Amino acid sequence: MNSPVTTKERVLSAACEVFADKGFRDATVAEICDAAEANIAAVNYHFSNKEALYDAVWNHAFQLAAEAYPIDALLPDDPTLFDYLLRFSHALLQRMFSETETGLFAKLLYREMASPTLALDRIAREMLEPQSRFLLQAIKTSLDEPMDEDTLKLCLHSIIGQCAFYNFSRPLRERVLGSKTLSTEDIELTARHIALFSLGGIKEIQKG
Repeated sequence: MNSPVTTKERVLSAACEVFADKGFRDATVAEICDAAEANIAAVNYHFSNKEALYDAVWNHAFQLAAEAYPIDALLPDDPTLFDYLLRFSHALLQRMFSETETGLFAKLLYREMASPTLALDRIAREMLEPQSRFLLQAIKTSLDEPMDEDTLKLCLHSIIGQCAFYNFSRPLRERVLGSKTLSTEDIELTARHIALFSLGGIKEIQKG
């Protein structure tokens, strides 16, 4: 039997949806509490203020996405660089286009990047940078020949940039293609393309 949802959980869940839809600045505590069917005082009681609630939302959304779609999921025992690139890209795309709570992190990031707040430094440091370090290390250890740090970082940024494009181009996709989401099959095909394209690029760079 499921435990009853607490007021704190209702407020957090509602805040995830409202912040993802409107961003931090345009979202109000009143509408969050209205959506949660809670008194406005509940935010102050459970989260102190709007800023602390926003932090809690990021922690919650990232945990949901990371647990549902780990960047190292389904890696073989002896992964190649292609394996790392494929699983990393696939995980990020799944997070972006999930229609459940696990897709909230990507939606929040879309809003935050369009109108940054003071939370962005912490988001980058605690949530985004560890993922980047994982992929950077995977690239380093998979190369037959060493690559200088600056070039490695450029390769890393190019790979992440390909994935991020699909999150931040949602309005354009909707206008041009009639849909701002990707199907499961599209995600598979896109992740494989990003992995192959990135692997080819890295090999070409190594040729000098």
